[in-house]
Amino acid sequence: MSLRSLFCLVFFFFSVFQVYSQDTDAFLKKLFIAEGDTLPYRILYPKDYDENKAYPLLLFLHGSGERGRDNELQLVHGSKLFLEEKNRRDFQALVVFPQCPREGYWSEVEQTEAGRHFPFRVNPNPSMKLLLGLLDQLEQDLPIDPARRYVGGLSMGGFGTFELLARRPNQFAAAFPICGGGNPMLAGLYAPNTAMWVFHGSQDDIVLPENSRKVVAELRKLNADVQYTEYPEANHNSWDATFAEPELLPWLFSNRLYLPKGRYLKQVFTEVKSRTITYHRDETETLALDFYQPEGDVQQARPLVLYVHGGGFSGGSRDELRYRQFAQRMARRGYAVASMSYRLTMKGKSFGCDQAAKNKIRTFQYATEDIWRATNFILSRAEQLGVDRSKIILAGSSAGAEAVLHAAYWSAKDLKGLPEPPSLPEDFQYGGVISLAGAIVDTNLITKANAIPTLLFHGTCDNLVPFGSAPHHYCDEEAKGYLMLHGANSIAKRLHHLDAAYWLVAQCGGAHEWNDRPLFDFVQPMSEAILDMVMKGKKWQRTEVVEEQKECRLNGAAACEEVWKQ
Repeated sequence: MSLRSLFCLVFFFFSVFQVYSQDTDAFLKKLFIAEGDTLPYRILYPKDYDENKAYPLLLFLHGSGERGRDNELQLVHGSKLFLEEKNRRDFQALVVFPQCPREGYWSEVEQTEAGRHFPFRVNPNPSMKLLLGLLDQLEQDLPIDPARRYVGGLSMGGFGTFELLARRPNQFAAAFPICGGGNPMLAGLYAPNTAMWVFHGSQDDIVLPENSRKVVAELRKLNADVQYTEYPEANHNSWDATFAEPELLPWLFSNRLYLPKGRYLKQVFTEVKSRTITYHRDETETLALDFYQPEGDVQQARPLVLYVHGGGFSGGSRDELRYRQFAQRMARRGYAVASMSYRLTMKGKSFGCDQAAKNKIRTFQYATEDIWRATNFILSRAEQLGVDRSKIILAGSSAGAEAVLHAAYWSAKDLKGLPEPPSLPEDFQYGGVISLAGAIVDTNLITKANAIPTLLFHGTCDNLVPFGSAPHHYCDEEAKGYLMLHGANSIAKRLHHLDAAYWLVAQCGGAHEWNDRPLFDFVQPMSEAILDMVMKGKKWQRTEVVEEQKECRLNGAAACEEVWKQ
């Protein structure tokens, strides 16, 4: 190679490095110092950073080739992903890249003829000890959301990810180790609380994929929330394919750490506190909600169940014993619950076949208006109430179920006939909806764009609200109150057609009285469904049948055999 060619090559690499350094300047240089030792790290703050707002923390551990003390090399792999404009906008987080010393290693690893082993000692090695100290310091200095801490790493950083999880099993909501490995015997420590997405290349001849496979196999035995992606053509650089995964960041930031252990799946709190709050007042009406939350909970942003009682839009009350008991059961699992009052516009009137269909529609509109008012009230006070704005779940029984279905799937234009139609924030969408014997005026209101996780409980022989598609109260076509409604089975079919998330529980032979039973008999599976579909983003498409009674053939209701076929 000529001197000129060598000079050009050196100049090229210098220019590339200079551009790279400029690109990564948004990662600020910091030092963590403890007991006379130093751990360099870089931190990327969210755009429009507000120290009064809690942010997710994302910790990324580099591989052995990026060790040193220059506070530069650790950004070679992965940093660009977090600098992309769209990712900085959509996934605002505190992103931290520490740098392991040249002579150090993130975790304990022993290389033998049989392969790599990962001993776990009571005292961590010096690099891991510094890393743990840095984490503690970040917790003190930064407004970190305790439910949204994430960790990932590649190669040596993948080893470090597994060891860090074992040393801090209750700290991280999700992790993504790449071409790494760990001690399978430690998987039980973090399996209950941390969602995992593990990556490796099938052709990796530096860190064999067996290192990841062993840990994943153990996690699956423990029923952990784990998925494994192995790239058939990738060697040790499987991080390139990993960083190109379009679902990596949406998956990562969708996870929450649910503490105490078992939160949402069982009653982990013993005491519930409640208070009554007025959410709307005008010259004619004062409307309130009862707000329930677990006593002693440290969670800053809880999912909220907004419950709407039944009673034919003419009666019922938010504080009936059954609703109070349901709210307390959910709050003991870690939810916030708001049981709301709304205008009973059919009070003293018939809601049957002699009531004009247009008045029934107007009743649905008024109920939706009140639900949206309560929602806006909660959104405006989400921080004070400890509510996650993105996880507000509507729930209702009978008339309340009809109300929440319309509140979930109507848009502002569907309320234009009201004197002062309300609206929800443009960027808001309910986290899910739970219907107990409810129906909607048109399943086409549900679209690919607005479909949300929908839990449907309904008796196939409901004599008031159709399980399938039929007139409200089964009125004759000539009756004033003739109004086609579409119940749980029809809604489930629509969601299935849209490839959207739903869970239909049908009581074969059940009448309308079944609308309250899920409040008592299905709290546990309901909580599991919410956790999976609403909070973890899993797509259920399930139909379950209980209490089979084949003799029912109510006019307009789907036969039990139809449900069994789904």
